Amino acid sequence: MLEVSLTPTPCYVFGVNVGLSVVTAWCILALLLITLVVINIFVVRRMKPIPTGAQNVVELMVDGVHRWAEGKIGHAADFVAPVVMTLMAYVFCNTVIELFGLPPSTDDINCTFAMGLCTFITVNVTGLKFRGGIRGRIQGLCTPSVIVMPIRILTDFIAPCSIAIRLFANVMVGGIIMQLIYMVVPIILPAAIASYFNILHVGIQTFVLGLLTLVYVSEAIE
Repeated sequence: MLEVSLTPTPCYVFGVNVGLSVVTAWCILALLLITLVVINIFVVRRMKPIPTGAQNVVELMVDGVHRWAEGKIGHAADFVAPVVMTLMAYVFCNTVIELFGLPPSTDDINCTFAMGLCTFITVNVTGLKFRGGIRGRIQGLCTPSVIVMPIRILTDFIAPCSIAIRLFANVMVGGIIMQLIYMVVPIILPAAIASYFNILHVGIQTFVLGLLTLVYVSEAIE
């Protein structure tokens, strides 16, 4: 039977219901931190002038995100690109685990709203930093006229909600589609489709989150 729920699956830790999505997110975060420590010890600290092996992969990923951010926000890329890459890695890992039969944390609106809140903080901190403080930020909100200031402020506050609902809805719809496919063709076809669909679906959602973050930042510092 097709089941869709907006409430997180219960999961008790020391008698407290923290939700399964929170526990999953903690585990993913721990794995990411361990991975970063390993990369730092065995790759970053041993970098060579001519990259080879794992160093090639790390430099390709970091340089790719930085160049992408630089094309959108220019000189602010050094400050914003690491944050964007962190958010993208977190969302990707918390969603792609669905391939292994684990419930993705991003199908919980609380998780996606946290991602939207991180974007909101990034946008406003960057705006304050690169527009010369509060005065410059206010001037940016009043561009091209002071009449648009309420609309610009409202847009800023809507942004985290927009990101949260977009990510949550897309992940939920992806899960619904796969459940429908399993109901129609329950044996061989779903496994192949699920692998392809999940990787493509997760990649798109990760890209969109990074793109929206850069777009909102570019508006804040323009």
